[in-house]
Amino acid sequence: MKLQFKTVVLMLITSVLSHGQELSKIEMDEKHTIYKESFATDSNTTLVLNLESTTVKIVDSPDDKVHIEYTMEFNNYRKKRIKEAINRLKISGKKEGNKITYTAESRNMFHRYDRHYYFEDLLIGRLAKKDSMRFEKPKVVRKSLDSIVEEIKQSDFLHRKRMLRAINREPRPVKQKKNTKLIISKMEIMVPSHIHVRATAENSSMYFESDFNNRLTLNSRNSKLKFKSVGNSLNVLDVDNGNFWAQDVTDGSYSFANSRSVTIGKLSNAKINSEFTKVQVGEIGKNVTLVDFNSEYFLYNWTKDFERFELTSEYSKVHLFSPKLDYHFIAFGNNTKSFAGPHQVNMNITKKNEKGKIMERKSKGDSHFSGEIYFDIIHGIIYSYLNE
Repeated sequence: MKLQFKTVVLMLITSVLSHGQELSKIEMDEKHTIYKESFATDSNTTLVLNLESTTVKIVDSPDDKVHIEYTMEFNNYRKKRIKEAINRLKISGKKEGNKITYTAESRNMFHRYDRHYYFEDLLIGRLAKKDSMRFEKPKVVRKSLDSIVEEIKQSDFLHRKRMLRAINREPRPVKQKKNTKLIISKMEIMVPSHIHVRATAENSSMYFESDFNNRLTLNSRNSKLKFKSVGNSLNVLDVDNGNFWAQDVTDGSYSFANSRSVTIGKLSNAKINSEFTKVQVGEIGKNVTLVDFNSEYFLYNWTKDFERFELTSEYSKVHLFSPKLDYHFIAFGNNTKSFAGPHQVNMNITKKNEKGKIMERKSKGDSHFSGEIYFDIIHGIIYSYLNE
């Protein structure tokens, strides 16, 4: 059973080409346009995306239209096999009134031993030096905003390398031999800035290549979401059992449940609900609210005017790196442990689990005041890093 698991995982891993491979060396026999359509829009238009077992790149539209194009290229495949593969795809698009609906499903398209790559996978993290990303025993230290952003940019590469290490494999270049069977697919959606996007993604990957300020309603399951910048006061994102990477999150409501990795560069004017998730935030800005159950948070840096930060949590681990400017910190709760270096304090207010003030660090008033950090925490652990 263990060997079978490793075989399945390895098949998933090899669906991403190694980072030394050059696109110009990949020669394909046939190219097929699976779907290509453009739709007119106005300020009342909603784009509905239903994605399953596929990868899509979202980019800015050059005009006021939604442009969708899906192509597939084949190398050393028989005509019959190509036709069978294309016929297994479930692709459709239509416009009814002000609603554009596009559905893409490729779950049953490929045979077990097909070498299929998404075009976006070929472009992920082209590092000139593999040694630039070494894996060492993790240490809890303050990470800079720049290092978090770089981690987000290289997230797919890091994710693949961790999986390889889990099965004791080293990344190897994938070379295209003379008779190699190969499939490369590319799906791109160009979206104008004024429309509402509603998306459902299952076992899929969505790469938002540009700053995405559209209103976005997104439900994802077992999927990867990667943003350069995302922000709209009407945003509602629900992420379950997947990965979320964003260099900048401004505005909106975000929910993460059982997510494997949530890494955010800059976070401001947003509300996060989470459970059973590891969350890293490179820099916290104005008016951020977190509500959590049994997750682990790493809060690395703070803007000079973050104003107010609120955390309400239960059974959470919080790694709190203090702001570099003056601030006020206060925590209410019960049955919580606090670690500051080698020192541990158990904070139990009453046996009845009534909340009370358990920690406070008052403003010193000797420098610029950056904001207030407020915790409402029970059954939790706070790791304080005051001088790092």
